[in-house]
Amino acid sequence: MKPSNNRYSVIASPVFRLSLQRFKAFLEGKYSESTALKTVEVIKSRIQTELPNNPQIAPISERLFDLGLTDYRQWLIDEHNLVLYKVNKVESRIELLLVMDSRQSIRKLLYEMNLLV
Repeated sequence: MKPSNNRYSVIASPVFRLSLQRFKAFLEGKYSESTALKTVEVIKSRIQTELPNNPQIAPISERLFDLGLTDYRQWLIDEHNLVLYKVNKVESRIELLLVMDSRQSIRKLLYEMNLLV
């Protein structure tokens, strides 16, 4: 996908912030605190450097499409980690929804996140 000439602002939703905390805790438990911190920093860095200039970098999420949410994109950051986001072209804004491990159930994660927000 070609980068946009217009730089988009990136907004993290409350659900995204919560999912990032849970994601970090998951990585700490599975690996280590240093691995969790490094992974989260890589994700944040890629969001800040790549997404504002290229909001169409990822395809529409089939996982969310199957749940009736047709506007969200699914960006595979690395082998197992992905970010779900929505592009608001009118306001030149990217709205971050979730960060998750690709092996997780998106339906279960969204349900849990909405209970906690």
